[in-house]
Amino acid sequence: MNHPHPSHPHVDYFEDVVDWRHHRAGRAHTLVRAVRSPDGHRAVAVVSELASNPDDRGITDDFGSVANAVLPTLRLSFGAQLEQVDWIAHFGEFSYHDPTGPETFTRITVTAGPAGHHDDLSGDRPLAAGEVEELLGRKLEPVAQVLARIQQHGG
Repeated sequence: MNHPHPSHPHVDYFEDVVDWRHHRAGRAHTLVRAVRSPDGHRAVAVVSELASNPDDRGITDDFGSVANAVLPTLRLSFGAQLEQVDWIAHFGEFSYHDPTGPETFTRITVTAGPAGHHDDLSGDRPLAAGEVEELLGRKLEPVAQVLARIQQHGG
């Protein structure tokens, strides 16, 4: 899915499990699905919290570190001209061993600084699933389905 075709060096859609390092708790991973804008300068990324992560390594607890890890990966797929990413944190029954409620999406405002990205928390706002699909320009498949496809392709 993410292997660029030789005549199209960059893909328009990315999906994969990305490893990142929580600044306090260590190794973690998250499912990332992203869509590139036609000019290649912007992307929308849905970052899904996975239950397979230890509880002390949540994405919203250290979203700056998530952005630091995911952005270079997206640039590899989408091209180095990628400048801005709209980050959306995604939670649902796939995020917890004890499901707690409906799926939620939150737009996260991340600012880049000399030491990397950090979540300034002030710009975070909830989104409806329909708004997320509109931003992505595609339907969001269930996380379990996407993970199964990634594992099937040896991801």
